[in-house]
Amino acid sequence: MAKKRLTQIAKEYDIPFEQAEEIAFNHLTEESITGKGKNLWIDEVGQEIMDDCIPLAVPKARVYRGRVRNMAPNPKFCFVHIKEKNGVVPVKMNRKYAHLIKAGNFIHVEEEIDDRYVMIDPKIV
Repeated sequence: MAKKRLTQIAKEYDIPFEQAEEIAFNHLTEESITGKGKNLWIDEVGQEIMDDCIPLAVPKARVYRGRVRNMAPNPKFCFVHIKEKNGVVPVKMNRKYAHLIKAGNFIHVEEEIDDRYVMIDPKIV
């Protein structure tokens, strides 16, 4: 593994160049960094340290509150109107709560990857 440009490292980790530059100057020694401006190069040792220092972006699950519009033919699903999404989305419910949820009720919905929605279990206090 040879030297790598800092712009390429920033592009790989989906972070802005300025943030990558700040991490490089704060965590690496002067021997690991060569160049100036956008033409910064990082050697092998510096690349390993950068891998440890760059925070990984963990996507947060989005939670919405919506009104149940109607029930789907499949008892595992219902259609929920979410204002933030400006429309109705299909939501997978737990079978345990399927008989309790009726049209007009408000439920909390969590968005998963690929625009799939899952009902969050209500917490009874």
